[in-house]
Amino acid sequence: MTEPAQITIRFAPGEGAIGRIVTLVERRGFILRGLSMHEAGDAASMTLDLVPRDASRRLNVLDLQLKRLIGVSSVSIPSGSVQ
Repeated sequence: MTEPAQITIRFAPGEGAIGRIVTLVERRGFILRGLSMHEAGDAASMTLDLVPRDASRRLNVLDLQLKRLIGVSSVSIPSGSVQ
C-alpha cells in the first residue's frame, strides 16, 4: 500500500464545483479517504485525505490538473505529503 497524502484546494463554490474536484481526484488514481470543507461567502476550501491507488500516482501531477479546473484558485500540498 502506498502512503496517505493530504491536499488543500481553494475554490469558488458553485454548482458542480465539488463534483468536478472529487471526480478529477478519483479519475487520476487517488482514493478519497476523508474530506473536510469550509465555506465563507464566495470562497471555499476543501482538504482531502487521499491514498494513491498505486505507486505511480503523483501529487504534483494531480496539483497541476486541479489548478486547471474552473473556479479553483489554489492548491497546496503539505511538505510531508509530497511524493
